[in-house]
Amino acid sequence: MQHPLPHRLSDFVVRHHLISRGDHVLVAVSGGPDSIALLHLLAHQRESLAIGRISVLHFNHRLRGAESDADCVFVRSVAEKMGLPVVCGEEDVRRYRQGRTISMEMAARERRHRFFRRSLDQYSAQRIALGHTSNDQAEEVLLRLLRGVGPSGMEGMRPLGPGGVIRPLLFAGRAEILEYLHDLKIPFREDSSNLEPVCRRNVLRLQVLPLLEKHFHPRLVRTLSRHARLVAEEESWWSDRMRAMWPEICPSETSGRVELDREALRTLHPALQRRVFRHAVERFQGHLMGISTAHVLALCRLAATDASGKEIHLPGGLRAVAEGHRIFLALASEAAGPVAPAAGRLIVPAPGRYDYAGMTIDIRKEVSAKPGSGALPTPVPNAAHMDADAIRWPMTIRSWKPGDRFRPLGLHGTKKLQDFFTDSKIPRSERRRIPLLCDGEKICWVVGRRLDDRVKVTPQTKEIIVAELI
Repeated sequence: MQHPLPHRLSDFVVRHHLISRGDHVLVAVSGGPDSIALLHLLAHQRESLAIGRISVLHFNHRLRGAESDADCVFVRSVAEKMGLPVVCGEEDVRRYRQGRTISMEMAARERRHRFFRRSLDQYSAQRIALGHTSNDQAEEVLLRLLRGVGPSGMEGMRPLGPGGVIRPLLFAGRAEILEYLHDLKIPFREDSSNLEPVCRRNVLRLQVLPLLEKHFHPRLVRTLSRHARLVAEEESWWSDRMRAMWPEICPSETSGRVELDREALRTLHPALQRRVFRHAVERFQGHLMGISTAHVLALCRLAATDASGKEIHLPGGLRAVAEGHRIFLALASEAAGPVAPAAGRLIVPAPGRYDYAGMTIDIRKEVSAKPGSGALPTPVPNAAHMDADAIRWPMTIRSWKPGDRFRPLGLHGTKKLQDFFTDSKIPRSERRRIPLLCDGEKICWVVGRRLDDRVKVTPQTKEIIVAELI
């Protein structure tokens, strides 16, 4: 009697659109039962799934000495017997982990997946098949629950992941896979480290899950896997909803930065706001690894605050910065907001029209209509009226620099320009964009923002200097 697993795999692949006709599929094979079963099943169903080409990938983490080397030799021999090309990579994961605050398990995953991504490009493949099973899914759901990922993260691993990753065995239990290998007398290797509680996943697999199955539910793996499938269906609907509303929330998006509308975020229900932030992070970096509910709530608090220039750091070298009416997501090494470089210093020897940093400032002299009458000029947007006698020529136009002070109109004392910007809720990224019109002694006008009290027009003013941003 033919084993049902091959046909079940085909049904799963077709239902989730994991492989397209003619795809080159790289199968990640460690030598263990799950990956060996996956390789044989895909090879068996190659024609029915219209797979164009199958290649074998193996990565040696160099963590188990001779045992790791023997795994590589075994995988090579399996591939050769099946007439399949094999690509082996290796790296000293222990050395890579030095100086990094990550677990050995995470370090191994990072280097392994880096090898997978490079192989995908190098060999012009469309898919990387991983041997995760329903047991792995159950472990992942519990791990995420314990990490506090929130409702969205409880879908576990997806059959079709980012970067061409597929998991064709996610429907099958480990016992069913071992039975398949035994029935067909297919050899495989056992990783001795999987039998020791050396990491959290192993503790869960070897100690916690058996205890839960014994005292709570004998079919816990199946229950948790079903839970993940139900959440995945919910998330599929939410993904469509996010795509529809994304243009309203995200005014600008590039490969290096995501810009979110802070005011639009504030109008959302908290549950929807959390989903928007998760969606934003996933769009930016392609995954949500390391992002917990605590991180998402921190992003929500950032949206709620009125502070400008405040930022938070997230796993994966990601940071979020609140700037005015925007929240920017970017890598910590990149500029998060639309920061403009400071322009130079422009000498203004006399009234005239001057171009500075993409702006034009018109400076002209006018005679006061009735000196001593008490009549003052009518305020005009983006214009400043200054007492000509209070100005020491030549004037200059420049950008803000640390330590700048001026006397805001209406105040008797001076104030740091930085404090003025903060009080006015001007984003850090915009501060160097704002020109300063200065004379030989002081800042006369923070262009478009505030006049200095010392140059204001008074009833005694005879001549007026008008500076206008045009």
